[in-house]
Amino acid sequence: MLCLDNDVFRKYTTDPPDGNVVDYLAEHHDDPWGLPAVVLFEWLQVYESHDTIRTKRSQVDSVVDEVLPLDVAVEAANMRARLAATDTTLDLADLLIAATAREADATLVTANENDFDKPPIHELLDVDIVDT
Repeated sequence: MLCLDNDVFRKYTTDPPDGNVVDYLAEHHDDPWGLPAVVLFEWLQVYESHDTIRTKRSQVDSVVDEVLPLDVAVEAANMRARLAATDTTLDLADLLIAATAREADATLVTANENDFDKPPIHELLDVDIVDT
């Protein structure tokens, strides 16, 4: 499973979509795509109308195979402790996204090289960085 971070999902769903993201996802079309609930929130929070949010939520279902639930508190706490031992940190949303990917045994797909392309993070989960 691929676990899509907000930056990758947003770049895939914009018009026109980012070519590098489209190419990456086309190469992995056989893998199921998951979207962490935190990413769904980040993506939907820019809309103010309930009807627009409902419409956009339906669009998500046509793109990804599964919205991954936010029930990773223990996983996130363990990851935060392990990362802290290596002087590595992630902000709360990124930590929850990474924990969701790890809990789902998925590869985290992100364009966020600054936060996720660190050896201690790669030791905890598979991360693919898409150059956009």
